[in-house]
Amino acid sequence: MTTLYIYSPYWHNMGGGERYILHLASSLSRMPSTKVTLLSQFPDISKDRLEKVFDLDLSQLDYKTFNGGARSLRTIVDGADVFIPLSNFRYIKAAPKQYVQALQVPYSGINFLTISRRIMRGNLREGLKDILRLRLLSHARNSSTLTLTNSVFVHDCLLRGFNVESKVLYPPIRDFLVEGTPKRKVILSVGRIFRGLYNDKRYDVLTEAFRRVSGYLKGWEYHIVGSVSLDNTSQAYLEELKKVNKDFPVFFHVNASHELLGRLYNESSIYWHGAGYGVDEFREPERTEHFGMSVVEGLSAKCTPIVVNKGGLKEIVSSEENGFLWESIDELVERTMQVADLRTQQLLELQQNARKRFFDFSMRQFEKRVSEIFLPLIN
Repeated sequence: MTTLYIYSPYWHNMGGGERYILHLASSLSRMPSTKVTLLSQFPDISKDRLEKVFDLDLSQLDYKTFNGGARSLRTIVDGADVFIPLSNFRYIKAAPKQYVQALQVPYSGINFLTISRRIMRGNLREGLKDILRLRLLSHARNSSTLTLTNSVFVHDCLLRGFNVESKVLYPPIRDFLVEGTPKRKVILSVGRIFRGLYNDKRYDVLTEAFRRVSGYLKGWEYHIVGSVSLDNTSQAYLEELKKVNKDFPVFFHVNASHELLGRLYNESSIYWHGAGYGVDEFREPERTEHFGMSVVEGLSAKCTPIVVNKGGLKEIVSSEENGFLWESIDELVERTMQVADLRTQQLLELQQNARKRFFDFSMRQFEKRVSEIFLPLIN
């Protein structure tokens, strides 16, 4: 029996990274002769809660919470056959037989000069995190059995910047399609509503584009689905978005149910995504979309994606084949009007191509790739 321990310090985020880790754990638990245990330091987060939030069956997994921090975690995983931690900046010290580091952030160049600049500009916290990131990346490069990345974009950034080799394991994407659902004049975006250093969805830019286009596209609506943190900055951002869009058909669905999300995917004609807008992806790749799970969810329901030409989004969308890429607000407006004006046959072709592309990121493809990567480690 191969024992595998999987750990994330970010369960409270309840985001795409956590979904990715849970799907990985579930897939590994279905492989022959494996015993998979999820580890958490949060006693308020139960396996039942994770199942409910992510709509997953985790019955084949063990779930263990621990107290005492890193030392307690190491006591659990030392000597285990496989340990798989997810981390964005801190190396998890442990001594399993095989250490599989999961990385999902495409870090830019980090060195003494860049750290010094951060600190001198008053960003002490990120400067200290960069010091920890260098240690994490050094361990991934020199000591891990293997490193997992969730897109070619992240893979290439880590290889180019830090000489970290990795195996790409795309996230598995849920199929939201409900055949026969009529499309409406709806544009949809899905993702956390916040302002931050990483992965800001740029709803300020997208709603500006909608205000511009709404005068030409009569009867169209813009729906935004996403969680929002209780911190003052996030709440103020949401209120500002509501205020500036109050005279337009812009709708915010905060912490929406899976049922509502599925309905909106199926009813929406166009999917917008703006993370990475205005960013130099070579200097600041971490500020782009690292993959784009919600875009693929939209593809599954035959939404036509119009997404910013940055980061991992370019791996998903081929412009004018299964969607469109944009780099300026003017181009986003132009592409949106182009799709809205398409004849029925042209639109159907785009929708069918979107659906076809989705299958490259299906659960079946994910489990096939998990087997390819992990069978050599557990046999």
